[in-house]
Amino acid sequence: MNNLEIWEFLLNELKEHDEAVLVVVADSSDSSPGRQGFKMVVSRTGKTIGTIGGGVLEAKIIKDAINFLEENSFSKLVTVFHDPHSTELKSGLICGGSQTIIFKKITREVLSVIEDIHFTVKTKERKLLQITANSIQLLSEFDLNKKFAFTQKDFSEEFEYLEIIGRVETAYIIGGGHVGIEVARILSFLGFYTIIIEERKNLFTLKNVDADKIVNDKFSNCGKYIDESDLSYVVIVTPKHISDKAALKSVINLNVKYIGMMGSARKIGTIFELLEKEGVERGKLKKVHSPIGLPINSETPREIAISIAAEIIKIKNLL
Repeated sequence: MNNLEIWEFLLNELKEHDEAVLVVVADSSDSSPGRQGFKMVVSRTGKTIGTIGGGVLEAKIIKDAINFLEENSFSKLVTVFHDPHSTELKSGLICGGSQTIIFKKITREVLSVIEDIHFTVKTKERKLLQITANSIQLLSEFDLNKKFAFTQKDFSEEFEYLEIIGRVETAYIIGGGHVGIEVARILSFLGFYTIIIEERKNLFTLKNVDADKIVNDKFSNCGKYIDESDLSYVVIVTPKHISDKAALKSVINLNVKYIGMMGSARKIGTIFELLEKEGVERGKLKKVHSPIGLPINSETPREIAISIAAEIIKIKNLL
């Protein structure tokens, strides 16, 4: 279930039934099944879309959301603990951790805001969703370099939840050959905004590629197209070691979440040695994930791409 389907559902509920409840996991810890950013929409009739973690907790949340539509307030916060021995509010789960959940009553009065959110997610613009006790809105200008932020004032009902939506995690795939296009296909399916950077013109593999954007420039210039952010992931899969070296040198000093480079241990060692001679610090080279991907004995381009995507997911979801 992707966010676009959730916002479409909410939009339709407002047009047909005037109101619904948006339920958002604002914060989570440890092994909580509901992770920060999980969402669910609940209609007055109990129809739902999305999830906040499933299980007995979700069933209770759905009932609470329906009842919340009868209350006078437009938002409330609930923190539940997944520990049967906790002295706090228990979720009924035993997995450990906790999650703080926002109940936000959405009415036809904010229909235009929900339309804007839906359009932003659909077109993969990059904007900031802000939810507070009194409002829900989109901000075009912001300085957040991570996907989520949540603050609550002294355990009160005053809070601010921030989430970058639309174009969020971005994969910069340097090299548009067979592996590169498979990486783009899989990461696009996983919700990444994908940009392929390729210096070869009219490359046949790029004719029908699942990428949001293709940049044609020298591999040695690829760094200038990459946003420095915890939401940026760089995948180097060029056709030869000279271009791998040029690409890596262009990005090695960037502050990004992930840099991975495809190649054998011998090739990687050679590239690292050459870059050290050119002044690149050894410590910076150590942050490069290479050989790229999880070791699953992958052989075909698609299998290699799956191993790369799996490693990126692992890095992305580290707490």
